[in-house]
Amino acid sequence: MRDEEYLNILSYGRPTGTITVEPHPEDIIVVDPAIIANMKARLSGNDHSGVYDYSDRVIDEVSLMREKNKLKRIFGSESQVREAFSSIKNIKTIQEEIKFEDVDRSLLSDYAFVKSRESNVDEVDFYRSFLFETELISKEKRIEAIDDSLGLSDLFADYKMKHFDVLKASREVIQMSSRLSELFKERKLVPLFDEFLREFYGKKI
Repeated sequence: MRDEEYLNILSYGRPTGTITVEPHPEDIIVVDPAIIANMKARLSGNDHSGVYDYSDRVIDEVSLMREKNKLKRIFGSESQVREAFSSIKNIKTIQEEIKFEDVDRSLLSDYAFVKSRESNVDEVDFYRSFLFETELISKEKRIEAIDDSLGLSDLFADYKMKHFDVLKASREVIQMSSRLSELFKERKLVPLFDEFLREFYGKKI
């Protein structure tokens, strides 16, 4: 197996030439909040043309509820969230499901950053908190709870810096770590990383 193909496995990529079928999104009428605010002001007989400032936009509850409903079609319990990210194969599958449901990850990432008081959090831990009211923990706290018996902690520095990303072994991280590079060359990194994911995401924190 070529290096690119092996790296593709570690980064949850799809094989070259894969065909994907995506659903056509439902037609949703989206009205700019500024228009709604101004119309309400007119109906009440007041001039509130400056009531909605574009610089003060916040994530509205309607949008969050729409995304929550999409995620609830995917995850039925907190343990299902953990299981969905506990192996390379499962992560590839769940990423396709999230894409199929047209989940707005960008919106949820922004919301997670606000909710965490600007701490980097894992997508997995946000879903657990958002859907099932578990504590929203930072990436720092998640790492502290993990027993790195497999010696893959070189992955953590890159992981901690990226908000809303799941744990992965990128080309850059592998090249910077002598241990990961050796495991990669010997084609031992995939099974070890897969085992590590079971501990990292499968364990209840």
